[in-house]
Amino acid sequence: MKLEDSIFINRSAKTVWAFLEDPANMPLWNPKVKHVSPASFSVPRQGYRYAITYQMHEKARATEFLAEYVHFEPYVKLVIRHTGSLAPQNRIIEEIYELSERDGGTLLSQTIRIENSGINIFFRFVIWIIQRWGKPVGKPYFETLRDLIETGRDNHTSLST
Repeated sequence: MKLEDSIFINRSAKTVWAFLEDPANMPLWNPKVKHVSPASFSVPRQGYRYAITYQMHEKARATEFLAEYVHFEPYVKLVIRHTGSLAPQNRIIEEIYELSERDGGTLLSQTIRIENSGINIFFRFVIWIIQRWGKPVGKPYFETLRDLIETGRDNHTSLST
């Protein structure tokens, strides 16, 4: 099962990438991300690893995953593989970000693959229904991401490009 989203950002792919490649920026635009801490002490690149804590809603238990950049193609594509938590290592969630420059900005697409996540079929079906026909409550995450990048308002990355 795949969850998909995309948004046009009125900035260059280089600027979008600079924000996207730094996992410390994730809590700024995704309220389900509670904490990020590096497991690799290097600049982001293929093989870069970090721990990430998600909390799906305020009453849920927070869950930590190990995340790794398994595809790192600057300004074009970033694939992040999440493993660990209570699930066996062969259970994974992948986030795929693809960037394409057009019309003076960047189209950013996100695909989240959860078919090998260990989430039971009933909950995957509920997620699919919500994704397909649900109405968002509050501001969509990708709109927050776009606004942060377009205004350059963040605490981690210089967005002057």
